[in-house]
Amino acid sequence: MEIQAGSAAPDFSLAAHNSDQKVALSSFRGRPVVVAFMPFAFTGG
Repeated sequence: MEIQAGSAAPDFSLAAHNSDQKVALSSFRGRPVVVAFMPFAFTGG
């Protein structure tokens, strides 16, 4: 899936870093958000 710069990101949810709760991107609608993806530690990426 290719996303064009400036377009809305598709909604997704992930487990929160410090709890078992899920966090959805849509819960931040209307506020600036930075989403960064990093390779998992020790995977050689």
